[in-house]
Amino acid sequence: MNLRQLKIFVMVCKTKNMSKAAKKLYMSQPAISQTISELEEDLNIKLFDRIKKRLKLTYAGKILLRNSKRILNLVDETENIIKDIVNMNQGKLRIGASMTIGTYLLPQIIEGFLNKYNKIHLPFTIDNTKVIEDMILDNKLDLALVEGPIYCKDILVEHFFDDQLYLMCSSKHSWSHKRKINSEELKGEDFIIREKGSGTRETIENIMRKHSIKYHVTHVFNNIEAIKRAIISNLGVSILPEICVKEELKKGLLVKVDIQGIEFKRKFSIIYHKDKYRSQLFNNFVNHIYTNICKS
Repeated sequence: MNLRQLKIFVMVCKTKNMSKAAKKLYMSQPAISQTISELEEDLNIKLFDRIKKRLKLTYAGKILLRNSKRILNLVDETENIIKDIVNMNQGKLRIGASMTIGTYLLPQIIEGFLNKYNKIHLPFTIDNTKVIEDMILDNKLDLALVEGPIYCKDILVEHFFDDQLYLMCSSKHSWSHKRKINSEELKGEDFIIREKGSGTRETIENIMRKHSIKYHVTHVFNNIEAIKRAIISNLGVSILPEICVKEELKKGLLVKVDIQGIEFKRKFSIIYHKDKYRSQLFNNFVNHIYTNICKS
C-alpha cells in the first residue's frame, strides 16, 4: 500500500466511478482498475462491492477511506510545516466564513492582517455554515469563522465573539411605534428567514422552539441584504444580527423590536479540523482575530 494507491482509491470513492476517477486524475480507466485490484490484493480484502455496475464501499473500504483521508491530510500538513520552516515570510491560509461573518466581519479582519503580513496569501470562501463545515472536513479550508452550531466531533470549536440578534420591522410597520411585542403577536405576521444550512436560521429556530413561539414563514432568502431590503419594503419581519443592521437603524429604515422576555444570542466561532496542523501563520491569524475583534 502506497500514497499513489491511496490517492487513487480516495478519488474512486469520491466519484463512485472508475472512468470518472480516471478523468479526474488524467489516467486511463484500466490503470485505475488495476490499481484498485492491486490494493485489494495487497490487503487481501474486497474494498468495493460491484453490484449492477455500481461501486459500493464494503465495511473494510469505509475504514480504509477514513484513514486514507487522514494519511493524505497528514502528508499535506507535513509539506506545509516544511514550507514554514524554509520561508516564514510567505504562506497561504485558506479561510472560510459563514454568510453573516463573511459579509460584515471577515473583510476588516483580512485587511488588518494583510497590513501586517502583506506577503501572505489568504484565499477565502463565503457560504452557509453547513457548506463551510463540509469544506473543513474535506480539507478544502484551513480554518473558518461561523455563526452556526457545529456537531461533528472531528471539528474543534473556539468561540471568539458574542453576537446579538433582534426582531426587525420596517419604519412603516405598526410595530415601529410599539418597540415591544409579546410572542403571540408574531403568529399573524409574514416572517422572512434564511435558507436551510444557515447558522442564523438554526439559531432562530432553536430559540423559537425553546420558547414555543409560533411563526409563519412566507419568504426564504439566501442572504441578509435581500432580507433587509424586503423588510424595508414592509414585505415582512425577520430576526437579524445586530452587526448587519447598524446603518439601516441609524438611517431609520429599520426598527428594532423587543420580544417580551426573550433574547436572541449566539456565539461566533473559529473552527478547524482536529488533525489540522496549527502553523505559525495559522496561530498569527487566530491571535489577530482575538486581538482585533474580541476587544473591539
